[in-house]
Amino acid sequence: MEKKYSRYSIILIAVGIFIAYMIFPPFNITFGTWSMLAIPIGFVTYLTGVSLGIIAFLKKEKGFMKYIALIFMALGVLYVVFHFAVFSGEI
Repeated sequence: MEKKYSRYSIILIAVGIFIAYMIFPPFNITFGTWSMLAIPIGFVTYLTGVSLGIIAFLKKEKGFMKYIALIFMALGVLYVVFHFAVFSGEI
């Protein structure tokens, strides 16, 4: 069985995390007025990667990559908590 869901999951999670975090320090890559659009685009890309990781887990793909994709769910929880703290004015 091919490990395609696990591989795409890892790639989409990494790209999604980078896109979502890129307007915050230490990256601080901005696109002018369109910079805030990177947050939902990155988060949707990240969620797509997580859902592919769940599909890989349910299809019982061989290998360890499916578990790495599921471990990245903790980063998503931290991302949401961080945004609640930023946008509620506590930071």
